[in-house]
Amino acid sequence: MTIAFHFLDAGRQLTPWLPRTRELLSSVEGDVARLLHADRIDVVTYVSDEVIPELGVNGFSEGRHLMHLKLDPRNVNFVKHFETAVPSLFAHEVHHCMREGCVGYGATLRGALISEGLACHFEAEVTGRAPFYATALSPAQVDAMLQRMLPQLDAAWYNHPAWFFGSPREEIPRNCGYSVGFGLVGAYLTRNGLTASGAVGVPVASFFN
Repeated sequence: MTIAFHFLDAGRQLTPWLPRTRELLSSVEGDVARLLHADRIDVVTYVSDEVIPELGVNGFSEGRHLMHLKLDPRNVNFVKHFETAVPSLFAHEVHHCMREGCVGYGATLRGALISEGLACHFEAEVTGRAPFYATALSPAQVDAMLQRMLPQLDAAWYNHPAWFFGSPREEIPRNCGYSVGFGLVGAYLTRNGLTASGAVGVPVASFFN
């Protein structure tokens, strides 16, 4: 099993954080690889301002074999959340990579809800903490937003940024999709006695039966 780490630091912006970043990734690499049988993934870490504002860190998976980990030391929340966000988002994105190799992320809102819900649950499986964006909505809000989503679940096009990052104009709260997906996946895992790692290859339709 191979997860290859690459650190881009020509500008020396990452240098002060590089040793600890390596340690944090190493601390969860073994569990992530074992639980998901993860292999052949390049993890590219670099400084970027394209981060989750509340964390100063972000991740992005690009297909089965590549993930990006973005750090912004200039973000006001970076220092506070660096230690927990790096391992959590690493786990989240590796789950996406492995699901991409069997089921795919999903081209519809239905598929995206499940992929994000699973990745959020895998964060909790590895670190013991659910991410804030997975629990941003109350149970009543989750139910209400799911009802709004139903007509669009299988549409050929849907507004991913609005559903997942929020849209005041459309009255969609921030992190809506993550919270709804987390709820859907959590119910399925509980009913079937599964974990997010064990369900990485479960088809989308199974979560709605």
